[in-house]
Amino acid sequence: MSDVPQTPWVEFQPEPPEIQERNNWVGARLLVSSTLFLFLPFVFGYLYLASLNTSGLWRPDDLRAPIGWGIAIMLAVVVSAGLVAWARSELTGGRDAASRWLLLAGLVVGLAAVVLQAIEYAMLDFGPTDGGFASVFVAWTGLFALVMLLTMIWLEIIVASLFRNGSRSPGSTPANVSDFSFYLWFLAGLGAFTFAFLYLF
Repeated sequence: MSDVPQTPWVEFQPEPPEIQERNNWVGARLLVSSTLFLFLPFVFGYLYLASLNTSGLWRPDDLRAPIGWGIAIMLAVVVSAGLVAWARSELTGGRDAASRWLLLAGLVVGLAAVVLQAIEYAMLDFGPTDGGFASVFVAWTGLFALVMLLTMIWLEIIVASLFRNGSRSPGSTPANVSDFSFYLWFLAGLGAFTFAFLYLF
């Protein structure tokens, strides 16, 4: 007979749902603050380089970003956020089927914003080496497109969970969709701010 003491069986109890919801709420707000700090250097770079305008290289030949593409990208992000907010209200009201299709539509429109950004790059008549504005424009919009793409991956996980397991599965509850909607609306506001800085000024 072995002299090794037997380890007692330990059963871990799952966390109450309200604790997980609170963690998600806090996580979404922390994600907003970290994203905000991610884009602050571009605001500083824009203001700093524009104020210096060394050797007139801030906007050589007075180059401008195509405003039509900027409007299309911004509208796609706003419409995606609106569809997700609508889906959240449907999900809270117990209308799972409607919320699934609204979230799927929000995913498609959000991905369209990323595709439109890629098309805009192909249509630009300047590159990142064509002055201070051009470098800030390409870096800022490129990072925004990347963040938007990662956000759409998050949404795809929510949509897949809803279609597979319904609104009670982890990651696709009304609280989860609400936290995601909060972050996407923040991105929509950031997109409007980006549009104003890079396309209008």
